[in-house]
This record gives sequence, C-alpha cells and structure tokens, in this order.
Amino acid sequence: MLSLTMVLHALTAVSPATVAGAAAVLANCCWPLQRNRRIILALQCAGSTLFGLHYLLLGAPTAAAMCAVAVLQGASAVLISGRVLRISIFAATIVAGVATTVATFSGLPSLCAQTGSLLTATGRLQRQPQAIRWCFLAAEVFWVSHNLMVGSVWGLTSDTLSVTLLLIGLWRGRVRGARLFGWPTFRLGALRLRTGAQNA
Repeated sequence: MLSLTMVLHALTAVSPATVAGAAAVLANCCWPLQRNRRIILALQCAGSTLFGLHYLLLGAPTAAAMCAVAVLQGASAVLISGRVLRISIFAATIVAGVATTVATFSGLPSLCAQTGSLLTATGRLQRQPQAIRWCFLAAEVFWVSHNLMVGSVWGLTSDTLSVTLLLIGLWRGRVRGARLFGWPTFRLGALRLRTGAQNA
C-alpha cells in the first residue's frame, strides 16, 4: 500500500508545467458542450490562462502570448456589450498578437500558434454557439500541429478531447433537417457570411 510519504514525494515531483497543463485540460473539457455563449467564453478564458502558463513553462513564448491574447478577447466578448468597442479590442489584440509572433518567432510552431489564435478570435466574435464550435474546430488543426512540434502532451490531450467534444456539440446543436450539422452564419465584424445554400 502506498504510504503518505510516497504520495507526497510523487506530488512534489510533478512539474508546474504538468499541473498547469492538467488544469487547463479540465477547463477545456467543459466548454464545448455548453449552450450558453457567456459560459463558453468564460471557460475558454480559464483554459487559456492555464495553458498560457503551461506553454511559458515549456519555453513556447509565442503560444503563451497567444493564450494571453485569447484571455483578453474572451473577457471583452463577455464583459463589453458595445459591438464596435468589442471589435476594436479584438483588432488591437490581433495586431499585438502578430507583433508578438514576429518578436518571438521560432518557425512553424509560431506560425501554427498565430493561425490557431486568429481562428479562435473569429470564433469568439460569433453569436451562435454552432459557429463558435466550427471556428474552434478549424483552429484545432493548427494547435495540434503546434503541440506536436513543441512536445506538449497536455496540449495534445486537450486537443483530442476538444475535437471529440466539439463534434458532439456540433451534433447536439445541429439544425433539424439540414445537411451534416447545419450551415451556421459566421460574423467577421459587421460582415455576416452565410455558409452553404441559403435554403437547404
């Protein structure tokens, strides 16, 4: 039987990066199945904060910076009601993110982190939960690639769970009678883009 000393020794041997990564995975497991937009964004902020710390401890500064950008975007999407001000904040964070990517550039991992960040930023601007899920599913392609290159086990764990839960969320939120999961309306600032046919 494991003694208390052995358990304490095992806990002290766990790295801070592992703790932050595990906590981030827990946060990221919760949001894809939520139906309320504010809850989705709040849980994303929690996960981004923890993953930012995780990537910083792993020595992946671009990804850590993109997580900080994500927290600012998520907080503004939840707290700021004025659409013009909210979009202005998003635009400023995107510019700051690109500048940070250039300053901390480390090749393909930086490019993947930046592209994933842009897609998730687009997702946070959406009003429909389905559109949020589609944008985040597209972003996962780049975050999976990034996490493979930097060797983030917790990042890949989160990616696997996120993709699975996003697909479940898309299925649960599908439009009855529509093809696949239905065609959501995407928003890019004041521009609304309807995917697929206008009338399925």
